Amino acid sequence: MKTATNAVSTRNPRNNLPSDTAPKERSIAKVRVVVSLMYGWHTTAKPLVKEVLSTSETAYLSELERKGLVKRVNAPSLLCGCVYMLTAEGVSAAATVRGEELPYSVNPASISHSLLKHNLAAQRIAIMAEANGHKVTPGRLLSAERGGKIPDALIHRQDTGETIALELELTGKWGDELEQTLNALLLAMTEGKWQRVLYTSNSEALLRRYEERLKKPIHDWWQTVLADGSSRWMRGPSRIVSDEERGRFSWLHKQDLLKGFEQI
Repeated sequence: MKTATNAVSTRNPRNNLPSDTAPKERSIAKVRVVVSLMYGWHTTAKPLVKEVLSTSETAYLSELERKGLVKRVNAPSLLCGCVYMLTAEGVSAAATVRGEELPYSVNPASISHSLLKHNLAAQRIAIMAEANGHKVTPGRLLSAERGGKIPDALIHRQDTGETIALELELTGKWGDELEQTLNALLLAMTEGKWQRVLYTSNSEALLRRYEERLKKPIHDWWQTVLADGSSRWMRGPSRIVSDEERGRFSWLHKQDLLKGFEQI
């Protein structure tokens, strides 16, 4: 199994914060980091903010809540019990920090609770990549044509200029669904949307199964629009995935992806 490239590392995310500034400037820098994180990913949780800032600052999000920048949303499915999202004031602050306006709903009903663990785990990988000096675009900010693939995030490597599609798997795909996903990832690579794919999971067996599937013929798949407006998957001819294409896939087994979100 080809292990992940150094787009993701164990470098301390706090290294991105200024260490030689006065307490006031450092506090402002922390606010910028946290509101920017939420602006990109929509929500975050205490375990991730602790990783970005400091393990001793467990009350930091509560402080931002008192300042009116974020609000707490109960999340019974998570071990940590809740997530945080921006308020309207927080959105304004985040847009100023990032220098751009992003789509963002401040309505708690816009949070997909069924995907919380998955999205927070993907955010954890993104934090690791950014700590290694790379840029990350969350999947929610990406768009795709019908039948196209939207990865969980795009990692833009600053050392090589490559773009890596991040695919995080907590529950495995099988059969046609897996083949459709792999075909879409390969097609996007040929179109230049990204140069590599990083699959990460807390299951090493899942990653090995996916890697083995790439060694077998992959059918072409596309979606067609029916008369009633619905869509249908169509299967075309199969082809062999070349060694060069398989070499563009990396596999990262990370057992603690859900640390702080569920009992491990």
